[in-house]
Amino acid sequence: MRKELGMACALLVMCGVIAISNHDFFGEANLLNTSRQVAMLGIFAIGVGFVIITGGIDLSIGSMIGLTGVIIAKISAPLVGNGESSGAGHSIWLGIGVAMGVALTIGLIQGLLITRLSLQPFIVTLGGMLTIKGISQTITGGGNISFLDLPFRDLGDKGLHITQHFQIPYPVMIFAAVAVVATYVLHFSVFGRHVFAIGGNRDATLYSGVPVKRVEALTYVISAGLAGIAGIVYAAYIGQMTHSVGESYELYAITSAVLGGCSLRGGEGTVLGIFIGAAIIRVMENGINMFKFVWTDQHNQLQTWRLDENWKNIIVGMVILVAVILDQVSHMLRNRTRTLRASSPAAPAAPAVQPPATS
Repeated sequence: MRKELGMACALLVMCGVIAISNHDFFGEANLLNTSRQVAMLGIFAIGVGFVIITGGIDLSIGSMIGLTGVIIAKISAPLVGNGESSGAGHSIWLGIGVAMGVALTIGLIQGLLITRLSLQPFIVTLGGMLTIKGISQTITGGGNISFLDLPFRDLGDKGLHITQHFQIPYPVMIFAAVAVVATYVLHFSVFGRHVFAIGGNRDATLYSGVPVKRVEALTYVISAGLAGIAGIVYAAYIGQMTHSVGESYELYAITSAVLGGCSLRGGEGTVLGIFIGAAIIRVMENGINMFKFVWTDQHNQLQTWRLDENWKNIIVGMVILVAVILDQVSHMLRNRTRTLRASSPAAPAAPAVQPPATS
């Protein structure tokens, strides 16, 4: 838990610095919006975490999020005008069911291509990302499909009121449920132990009788399924769907997982760590918008300096590089320690105690 503790301390320091520079950081509206963003990212970052722990990668989840929302919008959004760039007006549950079925099917297909044909996960999911995005663009016709004022939008905008001034957003509740189930599956089930074993040593796990291909394929199904759940929440939150929704989301998910302690080599990671990584990413984005430095110039006039919003991609990109470098350095130090221990001479054995002589 040392990685998780270190990243949690970094998150707290980041929140403190932003709050000192701008007291609105702890305002009710900002906390609600930031918690929603963290929860939505956390949902599909957990799915990517399953894949990364086995030593794989999934680049298609961003497009999967977009496709899920587009399918729901096309089936369940109200019919407008001549029917162009509008939905069919069917039940929202029908749209969600079809969208989740498509997401799980695509995840299964990708998993089977990777495991049964021994294709590289990077190539398979990259091709899946482009294909899925093209399907979304075809469905929307390059436009957007709006949910207008459907009650479905409450899923993204509202929450459960605990008191008059405090509520838990629905995305946060969905994330909490996903995190609880994922924690049990990953850390307290046989399937979870197999996931870690595959990432730690695939060949040894295979020789131990573990159904490696089946477990690996299921991790891609889990990743696609959680991307589908995230797509449902994003569709409700945004209120209208285009083919561009979900672009680059896979990078945020991978970054969240790596920041949270998931090794790109596999075999390491926790659900708690992924949550902390997702929180760091979203708080960082929020901080870029909110951070300010105020001072008084020589004419007693207040001056304000803010971070340039165009720096967001630069900062996130640097965070990705730093996370990968730290992961590499950590493994190098660990391997060096193991080598030194193995090469060090064994301690001399204690002399045996001779029994007293008997007369």
